[in-house]
Amino acid sequence: MRHGQSRLPSLDRVELRRLDIDLPAVVEAKVQLVRAGAGKWHVPVPEGKPWGHCQHAARLAGRAPDQVVVLEALAELCSGCVGAVELPEGAGVLWQALEEILRADARATELAGASGPRTWPSYAKALERAARHDDAAVRALLKPVLDHAELGAQGWRALRAWTAVVERSDEALAAYRAAAPSATATASVTAACDAVAADRKVHAESSALGAAIGVGYGYGYGYGRPSLELWAMVRAAWTRAREQGRDAGGALDYASAVVTQEWGRARVRDVTALPLPAMTCAAGHASPAAWAEAEFHHQWHSFVQRWCARLEAELAGASQGSDKQQLLLVCDWPLTEPHDRDLAFLAQYEQIGPRVPWGGAEQRYNPYGKSLTADAVVLAVPEFAAERALAHTAGQRDRLIAGGQLAEDGLTPQGHAPAVLGAARALLRTVFPLLAEDVAEDGRRPRPSEQVREARALLRGRRGSEPPVHWAPQRQEDSRWRWKQSFEMGQWIWVPDDTAGGPAGQELRELTEPYPPRGVMRLIVETGVRGATAMHVLYGAVGGWDLRRRVLTFTARDTGHELSVPVHRIVGLTGDRERRSHDGPLWEEYTPPSPHQFRYW
Repeated sequence: MRHGQSRLPSLDRVELRRLDIDLPAVVEAKVQLVRAGAGKWHVPVPEGKPWGHCQHAARLAGRAPDQVVVLEALAELCSGCVGAVELPEGAGVLWQALEEILRADARATELAGASGPRTWPSYAKALERAARHDDAAVRALLKPVLDHAELGAQGWRALRAWTAVVERSDEALAAYRAAAPSATATASVTAACDAVAADRKVHAESSALGAAIGVGYGYGYGYGRPSLELWAMVRAAWTRAREQGRDAGGALDYASAVVTQEWGRARVRDVTALPLPAMTCAAGHASPAAWAEAEFHHQWHSFVQRWCARLEAELAGASQGSDKQQLLLVCDWPLTEPHDRDLAFLAQYEQIGPRVPWGGAEQRYNPYGKSLTADAVVLAVPEFAAERALAHTAGQRDRLIAGGQLAEDGLTPQGHAPAVLGAARALLRTVFPLLAEDVAEDGRRPRPSEQVREARALLRGRRGSEPPVHWAPQRQEDSRWRWKQSFEMGQWIWVPDDTAGGPAGQELRELTEPYPPRGVMRLIVETGVRGATAMHVLYGAVGGWDLRRRVLTFTARDTGHELSVPVHRIVGLTGDRERRSHDGPLWEEYTPPSPHQFRYW
């Protein structure tokens, strides 16, 4: 959600009355629109500037506009002109806030009225869409309106409505979580499935039966073929039945019904692929094909019964485990992907500390070729849940990392003990070294540390004493372009001033405006809490520089994490000519440059 950007949601007066929000600035907001006869409304095109506007609006240039209530004109507003509607500043903010309120309320209502069994994968998806994640952004959006002379009362009404929606969202999440399967049952079921999956025999039998009907052997899916491999289908069906409280017989019946729905319609395409020895007699069948169908049906039905019994045996032998709390670092968060199904039950546990970007997402790609982003969080989980989750991800490097045990008074309704927060942050720094909480604890008007000042002085010396061509009296546009290009390629490094009165702030403003630097940038920062800091290099993109607040907006590479880095933590900023594409690490430890690394072009 971007502040100051007016968007027009699909509002109507019925929804506004249902939420009981009195916002005249939204209901009565008027803008100038034009139309021909009874056609669509369009945003007037400025005189002499027809480009970038709706082609139909351009034909209406010169026509006198009408003052129209936006809410009443939404149904007849041209889809190409929606993005060009400019509401008054205060009304635009309230409109955006109302849009977020309606969206969050719709999600909360949908979750509260959800039918069907409660599952942890569905809970993980609902948790990711919860209103709590947008709370800070909506409050920041409404903050300028709260003190407005005319719109302040309406701003407070919108804020109270948003707070109520957040509470309803959390209540719906809590009710869904209470109705979902218990963590003990889910962890035990996962452990049983993992134990059976470790047996190569189950995969061999499943593959042999799949080969008989063309699953997994280059024939593709469709045309009456099942969409899932047999063992995967049995595992998913048995897991769901057991998590929903069915007994052994009920789980077997449910798994048989699910497999029958898919495999009962399949036809044998390769008789030679059927497993040996045969379980049915060939006599009494009208043809070899008829015998093959009967044999295949008997084989997969026997597979379901045999391996469901094995799953039940493993479940009966699963130990309860300890309920003591411990920290668990979970990478590749949120747990909403299909391969996260057996880990989704971890979403119910309390998160300690912030979410940080995770660099391991660079190895995952979606069907459209774009890299998928993911985060990392620290959770406080029972030891038995951590043990089962770690065993399930034994083959996935650094997916889960176990932390230390928590004391009985480590987690309380009033908050977390300082030792717990410190341990959680230490785990998070193994994934990403700069935490917003560490910066917030620097206090008001902090100054750069001695370590930062020394590192800056070294960079200035290595950069050389020659002033940039851009600041020469005979400044030309070509010299400015060459200076910015050398900055983006890593041949010149920007170093902040140790005091607020130096020229470095204006230099960075020139380098980042009107367009931010291209390619991957290297940001050298001080990380950690004061007294135990370190130096790291972050890779990503520069979003902007706030000269008044002296804060740099930086987005970690290939993630949606936007960091606000204060200047007292920054050592230097430059491009990376060796890593112009989006390949490479998310961060690394800082090593001082060689004497000839930075050369002004």
